[in-house]
Amino acid sequence: MMGNDTPFEDDEEEMDIYAALGLNTPVGDDAANASPAPLLDAYDPLAAFMDDEDEDLQGGEGMFAPSPAITEEAIESLLATLARDLLDHERLSASLSGGRIDMDSLTIERDREAYHLSLIVDMGGQVIKPFATVLAVEDAWQPMAAPKGLHARWKPVYEALCKALTEALSRQGRPSSL
Repeated sequence: MMGNDTPFEDDEEEMDIYAALGLNTPVGDDAANASPAPLLDAYDPLAAFMDDEDEDLQGGEGMFAPSPAITEEAIESLLATLARDLLDHERLSASLSGGRIDMDSLTIERDREAYHLSLIVDMGGQVIKPFATVLAVEDAWQPMAAPKGLHARWKPVYEALCKALTEALSRQGRPSSL
């Protein structure tokens, strides 16, 4: 009543909020000892909308699966696949008159701050395994010079292997990222 200046009076019929929500009314010591965490009642209409996993995700933990560590073998295998695609097959074939390159034998191995690329070449019954080495120098990839005793005929092969390895490593990032 709008014109009535009387203070609010308690009704004899108080509404039981717990009963209105379909919950059991806490009584005596149960109400005082209630834990701060919400208790789920089997007849709680809101419980049907709660997902057990929602509670785990609220803290932000478990939202993203940790990324698995990449092994050296996996990195070497990926680099070998990339180097195979980047290899100048025409230059290699021209340098190896009569030689047959086994592209499936191409491997890359890491040795501290260096990566070594090698493959097998069949020179008509004689198998040769040319290689190339690229070093990580001041967060950049630097191919090593051909060995001093390498025959001039094999230098273009060495340079082609170095170029493919350097490009594969460069496409994968800086040395500090691998």
